[in-house]
Amino acid sequence: MQAVRNVFWWLCFVALGICVQSLVPGLDALVVGLVILLQERDYKSLCWLLPLFILLQEGIGTSPFGASVVWYALVCLIYRILRWLLGLGNFFLVLLLAVCLGGACFGLGWLFSPLYAVPFSPQEYLDRSLLQALYLPVAWAILTATRPLARSHDEE
Repeated sequence: MQAVRNVFWWLCFVALGICVQSLVPGLDALVVGLVILLQERDYKSLCWLLPLFILLQEGIGTSPFGASVVWYALVCLIYRILRWLLGLGNFFLVLLLAVCLGGACFGLGWLFSPLYAVPFSPQEYLDRSLLQALYLPVAWAILTATRPLARSHDEE
């Protein structure tokens, strides 16, 4: 029953993330799920959700082809580095991660724009980066509050 509840929670999360991304262009709403998976160290779910997140990002067209793979690799790398260096509590780690990912979002826009012959607009990518940095802690707080609903009572 626990596995069904967990899969149902993640499917609801993905559906809600797609809706949020369609309403807010340039935002990766699924990245908060990756952060939750990394915090819970749920590598079994990570094995099927990470490819799903990448395929959805590539299919929706939120980022250029290949950029979502680099983006999610950066999320994992920055999370591991911050966790290793600082060992902070959950919220402060996510807050610092959001700031770092805001910079990474800007850097990826700068890196991938010439590769795809798209003009780089610093103001546009600065807005996207700020939006991504503000979204992550708020969405993380809301989702971690609802996440215990997917767990069984004996785990808590």
